[in-house]
Parts: sequence; structure tokens; C-alpha cells
Amino acid sequence: MTTPENPARWAPDPLGRHQYRYWDGAQWTEHVSDDGLVSTDPPIAHPDPSTAGPSPAGTPTTPTTPTTPTGPPGSSNPPGAATSGVGGTQLGAPLPGSGASAWAQPAGSAWPQPTRAYDPTAVLGRRYGAFCIDAAISLIVFGILFFATASTHTRAEMLRMPGCHLSANDSSQVECDNRAVVTVNDTVYEADLGVFTALSVAFTLVYFALIEALTGASPGKHMTGLRVVTPQGDHPGLGRSLARWALFAIDGPLSLFLCGIITSSVSSGHRRLGDMAANTFVVSRADAGRAVAVPPRLAAR
Repeated sequence: MTTPENPARWAPDPLGRHQYRYWDGAQWTEHVSDDGLVSTDPPIAHPDPSTAGPSPAGTPTTPTTPTTPTGPPGSSNPPGAATSGVGGTQLGAPLPGSGASAWAQPAGSAWPQPTRAYDPTAVLGRRYGAFCIDAAISLIVFGILFFATASTHTRAEMLRMPGCHLSANDSSQVECDNRAVVTVNDTVYEADLGVFTALSVAFTLVYFALIEALTGASPGKHMTGLRVVTPQGDHPGLGRSLARWALFAIDGPLSLFLCGIITSSVSSGHRRLGDMAANTFVVSRADAGRAVAVPPRLAAR
């Protein structure tokens, strides 16, 4: 014979108004007991805990529960007469699986608060840190590419070239309309703007798209423990990585990075435009390899 999971029995009143209340195996009933006297007091679901009064005098402070009766309230085993415990039930705690957890709280206890669902995409702090690392590496490489392809001239030589003039903000610097130039003391380093731009774009393509497609993240994201994944948790692949790389121009420099910061902060799954276009997410390394589950509350935003 199988014993029911929550058999009918007298147990400490979960509302704290009486010593005991009768559990009929499915729900709390109106039958209550104090000092062995049985009476009725209908349970009220979802009471306001701020208005709940103290437990009546004589309410036990330890989880002592009378012997479980075999019949309905008023049977030969009245409450308050026995000392054996029932399953370690604490005063005011709902019975497991009883469905009474919404209101069966100990008197004077804090009302339960909803638990926040886990969001694997809530990694913005590390994500911004990864961007700073990637930006620093990129600037160093841009500098190397510039000086490696530049020719040197004196300031006087550069000022004789068409489109070159002294900077309006700093007369020690030379500016050119159709060349990339850097002035160091009296030496001007000049690089062809088209060549320098092409090499820089090629570098960002390899750094942000190709490496990400092959390994799942840029070097900065690897250093901060992040991965770019599909909704199924896989590597994004070249197509998605190319989309993220192309849209970064809007998320980043063309909008002064405001577009990327705002969209990743407020969107479902913390996605910038590149992520939305490529249908990708940025998660921690521990969450990579499994489907991305954005909490319903966030998905409904």
C-alpha cells in the first residue's frame, strides 16, 4: 500500500492564527484547533502579511505536531494532545506539493519575492572591457601600418605639396587634404590615404570577423571570458561574423558608439544592431555551447 505524498493530518496552522489546522490531503480546511478544542476558521488565500496579527497565546514555537488522525476533524485524535512531529513540518510552512506556498508563510516572516530569471547575455561590463582591449590593440596595429607604409619629409617640403597646410589648431602640425600625415618634431610622415585605409580595413576584417568566425570571439572577448554564439549556442560562422563586423560602423564610430551602447543596454538579449542583423548573442564562456534562453520578462520588452 502506497502512502500518499501529503496525507490528511493536523499540522501547525500556516496562517499563524491557531495552533493547528486540518490538511485534508489536497488543501487546508476551515477546521482548526487550540489547546485541544476544535473550531472553524475559514482559511483566506493570499492574506496581506502587513495586517497579519501575532500568533495567539500558546501557539507552539517549535514544530510539534499531533499524531495524524485517520478521519476528518473531530475524530478520536484531537489536536494538541500529542507530541510527535509530522515530517518535520515547521510552524507556518506549507506542506510540500500542497499548492499553499502562495500564502502559507510563518507569521511575521518576509513575504516571498519573485526570483529573477538567469540571463546569460547580461555580461555588458565584461563586454565593454573587451571592446577597450580590442580598440587598444587595433590602434597599435594602425600605428604600425601607418609608419611601415609612410615616407618622410621635412615640414617645408610637405607645405609645398598641393592640399597641405599648417593646422589651424596647432601651427607645429602639418595637415593634408588627400594624405595621412603625422608630424614628429620637424619630420612629417606621409602615407597614401587610400593604401592606409585599405590595410586598416583588411586588418579589422581579419581581427573582428575571421578570428571571431573561427574561434567564437575576438581576442578582447577571449581575454574577458566571452563568446559570440548563435541562438543554439554554436560559433557564429563567417556569414554572421561578417554581418556583425559590417554593422559595427554604425554601432561604433559613425554614431560615436552611442548606438551600440544604447541598443546593447536596452534590447532583449543585450544585442547591438550587428547582433540583431546576424541573430547572435554575446555570452560568457561557461554559457557557450548551449541554447541561449533569454528570460521571458526580458524577451517581452
